[in-house]
Amino acid sequence: MKRKVFSFSLMASIGLLAFGAASLTGCGNASTSFVAATVSLNKTQLELGIGDVYQLKASASKGYGSDVRWFTSNEQVAYVIDGFVYGVGEGDATITAALGGGYADCKVKVSGEGQSKSGNTLTINPSTKTINLNGTFTIQVSGQSEDGSAVTAEFQSSDSTVATVTAAGVVTGVGVGTATISVVGSNGLSRQCTVTVKDNSGGGSTGDYDIAVGSDLKYSGDLTIGSPLLQRDFMISLLNDFNSLTNSKISFTVTTFEEDNGTSGFGDASSMPAVFPYASDQTLTLYQFGALSSISRDDGGWIKSNMGESAYSAARLQSVVGYPFSSDNGVVMFYNGKVCKAEDIDTVDKLFALADQKDMEVNFPLGNGFYAAGALMTYSEGKSLYTLTPTTTSYSVKATFNSDTGVKGAKLINKLMSEESRRNATAAPVSDVLATIVDCSKVQDFKAAAAASGAEYAVAPLPYVDENKTERIGSFLGYKFYGVNNTLSGDKKNMAAAVAKFLCSEYCQVKRFDKYNVRPTLNSLVDYASSEAHVTALQAQQAANATIPLTAISSELWSAAETAVDSIKSLSSSATDAQYKSILDVLDKACQANNN
Repeated sequence: MKRKVFSFSLMASIGLLAFGAASLTGCGNASTSFVAATVSLNKTQLELGIGDVYQLKASASKGYGSDVRWFTSNEQVAYVIDGFVYGVGEGDATITAALGGGYADCKVKVSGEGQSKSGNTLTINPSTKTINLNGTFTIQVSGQSEDGSAVTAEFQSSDSTVATVTAAGVVTGVGVGTATISVVGSNGLSRQCTVTVKDNSGGGSTGDYDIAVGSDLKYSGDLTIGSPLLQRDFMISLLNDFNSLTNSKISFTVTTFEEDNGTSGFGDASSMPAVFPYASDQTLTLYQFGALSSISRDDGGWIKSNMGESAYSAARLQSVVGYPFSSDNGVVMFYNGKVCKAEDIDTVDKLFALADQKDMEVNFPLGNGFYAAGALMTYSEGKSLYTLTPTTTSYSVKATFNSDTGVKGAKLINKLMSEESRRNATAAPVSDVLATIVDCSKVQDFKAAAAASGAEYAVAPLPYVDENKTERIGSFLGYKFYGVNNTLSGDKKNMAAAVAKFLCSEYCQVKRFDKYNVRPTLNSLVDYASSEAHVTALQAQQAANATIPLTAISSELWSAAETAVDSIKSLSSSATDAQYKSILDVLDKACQANNN
């Protein structure tokens, strides 16, 4: 039976923490009793603007445990990492500090753009970084003091034999190892950037790369791991690596679980694997099914620091629920390089004119909702016309395709579908196919087809829709995740989370990229993967706001977009804006119909 798990029980979480601490500390001493700590915060109410950061400080009377755990009631409004509260969206949230069975709350109101109303702020980027020997990067610092003046910073390395840092924040890797760069602001706040320096001179996906988890975990037990059937042997090799690299002895069972499988074939979440892969458009379905466990705050911070805001946002519903391991569902244009160059087909008109001249096809599967909905957002400047907002008990959808932006996109789709050379297909661009607009999951197949036919495999960003080259055809960028089964608990849940984090580590993403060409999500691998044409094409599209990161959706979007495209196809070239809006209004209402 399907169930919804949008509710987040803060008190239950705190209670579990207290129970866990008592059980461990009192082992072998049944008479031991504990008194909950009295926790207090330096602020009980806080006003932030979007983009503001404020450091909450917790103090406590003596209790059991020493580490403060931080929680937020609404990560869409404010999230918290190690006491630093970040305003991300308008609304109210409660930040809770828990320690030794006690807790304290701070009510946070976020409104408008950040004005740093709450005092000192200091932000650094990145907070973690992996570089090669002799590699460099710059720590970006921003913030202000209570009087509104800009913050300056001083930098210091914990180990100058591993990494050095200049007065301007330029870090250089000088020796293999890990060092901490301390950043001290003139307003008294401080931050730390952890730098790992690797020796990759030998090349290849060896142990030179970060495994994301501790090398001495020593887990034992058994876990069932889901994997696409065609990747089974590859998954087994990664799991063997996990055991050897962490000194663990886990007995793994690998079972078939396709990335777009959703909940098909499972009666309930408890029958699903402990760790399983899934595509971002399956997130909501799996979450409602009760299959996706929230991950730790520390791991959420790790994802945001190492993968960026887009991957972090795509991994969230009420909380972070997935470990991103690839972003290979972005749409690009594959073409036959023996027939033309990228600049010959960089606009829609040039593309179809050449196809007509050569008597070749252009494939673009607009009958598929993933491509149709993305193309409808062509003129949206990288902003989605569809948003899904989860609450504690339900979710709501807002769709605005019925807008001037949506009408422009619909007119473009009508124009594309009227081209005689366009086909609703995904065939490789060889022989009679000039170009195919499709997602990057086709890389392996298209490379093989090009090699077999003597064509030249080539990839370019999506074409511009006008001669002024101001807008490209819009598309989504889909992510792939590893989820941890929500029905797990205790050590088994921790063990599954460690395996999931390892599977999206630098070590595994390099191996996956080398084998399948899937685009990594880690910032540290951008340069490594940029040798692939589809990766550089996606980067160009993102820079031009032509690619929209795909976050949680409801299934109605795809089917409603397909229906809308069918209706748009029936319109004549002289159709009015009102006729387009009538169709798009139906699309909006279909998406919103299941708000609950």
